[in-house]
Amino acid sequence: MTTANNGRNKFITANLDREKNLWRNNLILLITLITLVFIFPVFQWKEYFLTRSALSIVIISGLYAAEFNKKIFRILFSMGMVVISSMILSLFFPDSTKISIVAFSLFTLFIVLVTLALIFHIGNATKVERSTILCAINSYILIGLTATLLFIILDLVVPHSLTNIVAGEGSFSSYLYFSYVTISTLGYGDILPETPLARSLSTFFAILGQLYLVIVIAIIVGKYLNSRKPNP
Repeated sequence: MTTANNGRNKFITANLDREKNLWRNNLILLITLITLVFIFPVFQWKEYFLTRSALSIVIISGLYAAEFNKKIFRILFSMGMVVISSMILSLFFPDSTKISIVAFSLFTLFIVLVTLALIFHIGNATKVERSTILCAINSYILIGLTATLLFIILDLVVPHSLTNIVAGEGSFSSYLYFSYVTISTLGYGDILPETPLARSLSTFFAILGQLYLVIVIAIIVGKYLNSRKPNP
């Protein structure tokens, strides 16, 4: 009986430690994303350097936010090192469109994998913890960041895909702003998709943003209500 209790206590302690680490790592990721989305766009005079520095920090914090799955962590770690290297390379060759496209493409793939890992964690959670809420918030912000990167890549490959942004010269904050306006279906209309591919991409993220809110929030609410039910 004592052995069984000790084993149970160790299991509970391990779960608590895992939850604490997951909450801490996702909190760091959230702070980094908030800094990138809300604070750095104000400092446009240093945006090129600040943006790439912030994106590198997002890679590191996103990597550890998905640490709950060791297999996924190993994959993301290897990819993260490649992405950071490409970001550093783009700093030395700021006028190279090809290097920028490769760097942003690798970063986009990395962000998509992190987002899927966080959503996977939400779906597998047995009850709603603090980390579950943070994972949901981070996932939504990362969807907007994914849209930002894809619009940048599109504008580099197909110039003038968006109005009021000069391809290759548009600031990161402009793409960031347009992406979150799109996924929230706010649509101010100051920046518009011009090409068919840009319009399709805008439509995709507008629908994805709403589906995320409906499906993921419903999952979290369902798990919370189930955890509140008394055991039979």
